[in-house]
Amino acid sequence: MKIVFWGTPKYAAENLITIVNAGHEVIAVVTQPDRKRGRGKNLSPSPVKEAAENLSIPVYATHSISKDQKTKEILLNLKADVYLVVAFGQILPKEILDQPKLGCWNSHASLLPAWRGAAPIQWSIINADRKTGVCIMSMEEGLDTGPVIEQESTVIKDSDNLEILTNRLSIISSKLLLRSLKKIKLTKGLNKSSRLNQLNAIDQKNLKGSPSYARQITKDDNLIDWNQDARKIIKKIQGLYPNAYTFYNAKRIKILEAIISCDNNLSNESQDIKNQSKTDIIPGKIIMINKKIGLEIMSNDYPVLVKYAQLEGKKATDSYTLSVQSNLSINDKLGV
Repeated sequence: MKIVFWGTPKYAAENLITIVNAGHEVIAVVTQPDRKRGRGKNLSPSPVKEAAENLSIPVYATHSISKDQKTKEILLNLKADVYLVVAFGQILPKEILDQPKLGCWNSHASLLPAWRGAAPIQWSIINADRKTGVCIMSMEEGLDTGPVIEQESTVIKDSDNLEILTNRLSIISSKLLLRSLKKIKLTKGLNKSSRLNQLNAIDQKNLKGSPSYARQITKDDNLIDWNQDARKIIKKIQGLYPNAYTFYNAKRIKILEAIISCDNNLSNESQDIKNQSKTDIIPGKIIMINKKIGLEIMSNDYPVLVKYAQLEGKKATDSYTLSVQSNLSINDKLGV
């Protein structure tokens, strides 16, 4: 089968490499244009473009495939059998979906119909979901609404952050795509309806769960609100890793790893806070700085023990070192 692969981030690049290494013929890759990345804000190619170039696969970058008539015509002339879409970042128009002979297939990082949309992994962690997974679906004009031919779930561990869970889901996605390609190949000559029947595709109405939407993450989402409960704060830190941040003296501090100070590891200061009435609690207040344990910050209920963080302009470090870099003291308040 001649395959055109659509994708942009590292998650998708790893899928592309796996597919090629398994012996499949990827005749072209479509990705997002080079973007300004990193501190220097230099133009950099997407991870998928880098991977494709290393594999000597032709690459086509487009700002908007819906409006890009030139790329549409190039793709049509390639006469591909299959389109595989993994975190491409744009909605494909019907004229593109109808091009490949054996269909257009998407690997989506959620247990559909939950978390349709742009940021399913982030929202599954932020929402404190018990599990997530990957679905391979036949693409249609709706946003992640197509019938599913493969799926696999994974438990979201308490220690999972965005990077860890994304890596695990990428491995699952690669495996499911290879399994799906074997099945799709056997549907040659069938129309779409017959193909889906042969593949035992399941309408999302018949899958467990209710539809939910994983909107794109914005810069404002990364700001920590210390007025929230500790668990919500922890899940934001994990789900937006490594970008969740707070402020102190107008300097940004990224919180990279933190846990809730529960009954078993509460500091003496935390024990006193817990015994206070709710009205005495000051969210964002630093209640402990300890060289061995770290930095404790009060939330709306329990203290948050910060383990690793990064002061603006500095390298990531343990939270005690960060407190020295930032000149933090007990009773200082973060978020201002």
